[in-house]
Amino acid sequence: MIKKSLWLVVVVLVGMLVLAGCEEEAAEPVDEQEEHDHDHDYDEDITFEVIDRSEDEVVAYVHVDHWHGDLPEVEEGDNLSLGAYILEDEEEVELDGDHHALGVDYADGADQDVVSFDLHGDHVHIIGEHEGSADVVFQLLHDGAVDYETPPISVKVE
Repeated sequence: MIKKSLWLVVVVLVGMLVLAGCEEEAAEPVDEQEEHDHDHDYDEDITFEVIDRSEDEVVAYVHVDHWHGDLPEVEEGDNLSLGAYILEDEEEVELDGDHHALGVDYADGADQDVVSFDLHGDHVHIIGEHEGSADVVFQLLHDGAVDYETPPISVKVE
């Protein structure tokens, strides 16, 4: 009888250790970048990189619901020519200007006097109208409709 009770205790303890290990694994600290407020439903299956066409280099990219990097400053009366590298479900999106196009728009509450936009399908120009800064959002347009929109990013006009 004692052997059966001892065996039962051992089985219960092993089971508890296994469950405790699973719980500990699930309770590991969340990556600091993943602790952001998730008020928006941003698509994690999209890779969105903004390319400064004058330098032919990525200047900013989206990580789920926020940006890494910054847009270059634009001088008043001048423009930024920006392209994008976009992967959707691990396939590169060809910005042909017809079926898929790159868009840019003002973020909610942005000062619309600071910049204006010129859309060219495969790239956009952000034109510095007045000194200041404004938040903008980039868009993946599919047959003219917004298929994906980035979180806001700031553009500064000097």
